[in-house]
Formats: sequence, C-alpha cells, structure tokens
Amino acid sequence: MRLRCPHCGWLGTIRSTEVVSATVSRHYVICNNLECGHTWRATTEADLTLSPSATPASTVTLPLSSHVRRDVVAAQMRSPSIFDYLPRHTPPSTRDLFAPDGPS
Repeated sequence: MRLRCPHCGWLGTIRSTEVVSATVSRHYVICNNLECGHTWRATTEADLTLSPSATPASTVTLPLSSHVRRDVVAAQMRSPSIFDYLPRHTPPSTRDLFAPDGPS
C-alpha cells in the first residue's frame, strides 16, 4: 500500500507499521519526493465487511455492508458443503454472523 503525501501529492512509502488492534494499524510514511521530504503517520482501519471471511476470527466484529444480501449469505451457510474443508492457516471458528453487534 502506498499513500499520497498531503503536501506535494507524490506517493509515499510506508517505512514501518504498528498494529494497534485487529482492525487498526498505524503506518509511518516518508514522501518519495526528495524536495519535499515530508514524513508522517497515517492510521488505517477496517470498518466494513464487503464479503464475509471464510475463516472469521471470533474477536473481530465488523458490520456487513448494506449491499450484502443477508438472506443469501445465511442460505449459503446453511447449505451442505460439497466436501469438508480444513483451513491450513487459521483455526475454524463459528459464530452467528447475524447476531446483534456488541456484548450480549
């Protein structure tokens, strides 16, 4: 990912990243325009689910985008799978995708 310098508009390079939470990161960026030389910190946040994860983390709760047809996603989750899938990199996690946000 590259960010534009807020002063000169050139692309900057992320030199380091600090993970704040599962959905928030801070990036330290330097402008590639040698005449500008600006360095800054930028914060990025995952704030909306456009397509649900196949391996959701139980600790991450992102609201579904309004374009997602919840009835279709629910039907897909209820349908029998053609084969048993075993994720290689993340442990399986199940939770109610349509439960209200926040603690119960």
